[in-house]
Amino acid sequence: MSIFSGINPLTWIANIIKEPVVEWQKRKTLKVEIQDKQLDREHEIKIKKIDVAYELAKQGLTVEANWDTNAQEQMKYSWKDEWFVILFSIPLVSAFIPDLQAHILKGFEVLKQTPNWYMWMVIGIVFATFGLRWMLSKISLGR
Repeated sequence: MSIFSGINPLTWIANIIKEPVVEWQKRKTLKVEIQDKQLDREHEIKIKKIDVAYELAKQGLTVEANWDTNAQEQMKYSWKDEWFVILFSIPLVSAFIPDLQAHILKGFEVLKQTPNWYMWMVIGIVFATFGLRWMLSKISLGR
């Protein structure tokens, strides 16, 4: 009788490779758990960044809305808004007067040559005067 006669060969092979396989599986499981914790942490960080950005945006919108409301409140005591309405009405009304049409067209041709920074400054002044700063941010961001 041989010493190997009482041992099943499959059991003998399984016992030899069992421990390395179990250890390998433990390491693999631990690595996956660590990666999972890292992903969870990164996700938490992203959520916190989004929350902070949201709060800042909300405060910014509140500040902007307060600014616009303030500008509209000050219109009650200012002639600046009436002045702008009259100024922008001149070309509109003059376009219907035949003798002035050529002058209006010439004026707009000259305005086409105005530098962009100047035009944006005028737009900003008008929007701030009428409490429409929110429109300026939509236009400049291309929304």
